[in-house]
Amino acid sequence: MKNLFLALAFMLMGTFAFAENTNYDVDVLESMGICTVTITEQNSDGTTNTYTYQFETSTAQDCQNAGQAILQAHINKR
Repeated sequence: MKNLFLALAFMLMGTFAFAENTNYDVDVLESMGICTVTITEQNSDGTTNTYTYQFETSTAQDCQNAGQAILQAHINKR
């Protein structure tokens, strides 16, 4: 039983050790009913990827809420 727990602990530590570190920056802009969400991700290997989403919205608050939801969906997709 002790060996099982040790093996699981090392597997868990290995998972975190090899996980890719990515920093996300999100910009949300609402202008004349159009919401623009730009996600910039900086990967641990130095590469940068930019994703832009545009859609219609009724209020600036709806745009902010949607921007956060899009960021979470983008992070979960990885």
